[in-house]
Amino acid sequence: MPMNRRRFLLGALATTTVVVGGWWAYARWTQASLEAPVLAWMRDRVTGFDAARPDSLTADGSLVAALAGAKVIGIGEATHGSHEDVACKAALVRALVQAGAIDTLLLEANGPGCRDLDAFIGGAKGDAAERVKGAEIFRILKTQDMADLMAWLREWNRTAPKRVHVVGIDCQATAQDAAFALDWLATVDATAAADLRTRLAPVVSAEAQALRFPALIASITTAQLRQAMTDLHALRVLLGPEGAFATAPGRLDAERAARVAWQGLHAFELEASDGTVEGDVGAYYSRRDVAMAENILEAASDHGGVYWAHNTHVAGAPMDRYGARIEPTGDHLRRALGGGYKAVLFEYATARFNAVPMSLFESLPPATNPTEVIEWGYAGGRLAGLFRALGGGDAWIDLAALPAGPEFSAWATSEYPMRSPGYAGVHWVHGAGSSTIQPRPTIDVLVHIEALSPSRMLE
Repeated sequence: MPMNRRRFLLGALATTTVVVGGWWAYARWTQASLEAPVLAWMRDRVTGFDAARPDSLTADGSLVAALAGAKVIGIGEATHGSHEDVACKAALVRALVQAGAIDTLLLEANGPGCRDLDAFIGGAKGDAAERVKGAEIFRILKTQDMADLMAWLREWNRTAPKRVHVVGIDCQATAQDAAFALDWLATVDATAAADLRTRLAPVVSAEAQALRFPALIASITTAQLRQAMTDLHALRVLLGPEGAFATAPGRLDAERAARVAWQGLHAFELEASDGTVEGDVGAYYSRRDVAMAENILEAASDHGGVYWAHNTHVAGAPMDRYGARIEPTGDHLRRALGGGYKAVLFEYATARFNAVPMSLFESLPPATNPTEVIEWGYAGGRLAGLFRALGGGDAWIDLAALPAGPEFSAWATSEYPMRSPGYAGVHWVHGAGSSTIQPRPTIDVLVHIEALSPSRMLE
């Protein structure tokens, strides 16, 4: 390489390094300036606990008190494959039940499996671990922590004056939900049920029910999907309160199943075999969250409920995700309930979690069973960095109590990455699984766990 060209390239590299380094230093200085008054405020208000003893999170009652008055409490998780955050979630659910704050556990799971779990905690025979393992729920929920919680709820219900229920509020079981509604309809109008079952064959046949939900959507055309939506709407009207079967026992459950079956097709409409995700991508990817919010509001109408889901669904404000502006379930609940919705999110310094491995350069892989333990770290830049600045360790803070004032509001509306992987993850933390959030009003209570370990899967 000629000497002049080499000098030019070296000079360009040096200049780029200086510019990038200067930009990073300026960004870090700006963030540190915003965080300074918040750290001073947090120092006397952060509450420590020991994640190895999950009940220590709620032992003094202050966390339950911070959530008082909420009709729905969203409790997130830092990853879909870690143990400590889920164990602490379960401890918080138990404390809220004991305090009489909630009587419904609203799982990010589909209806069929949760109906089985609800029967179990209501007294149906069986072993907790075996019932959780055999339930038609997502694999990520089949953990020892979930089995322990189901066993505890079953024992609580044995003597409780008002029993706790488990409700699945997701919409990814269209075939099973539609079949449930049609089976009920057959008990009151066999002819109408047979006609609708024939028309809905692409999404309700035995072959359709044998497919995982993404495979079902990919097995039908857009035309078939939209026709099924039309037929499911007709079923919903038939089963509705204005229909001929308004007073028949079990009608409401059948109507709900028909509605959720329709929601599943609507939420994944553009992913049919001939579909393309295009247009307003943010609005499209928010459809599932809208559906879950609708189902939560109905299920929690009588009393309070806990919404058990991933951080990115629990978050109480819009976030940047998938390169688009997403409106999570928690955002819709916040708009519907105001202060009646409170969001508890989890952060971490380091995490080892069960996940399906993926590359930074590919789209999400199929949601199969976790096959690897992936390790993430690097708390810098995230909200976890605040806890590190305060000495680290397991602790929580009530961000809803953040004082008014320009120095606090400027920080509250600044942006942080939230690296909360779902079922998939990559072997590199810095650029993967990231959403961009504003601390308030996204989060009411932030729980920080120093180190997460892989979830205890039921074998």
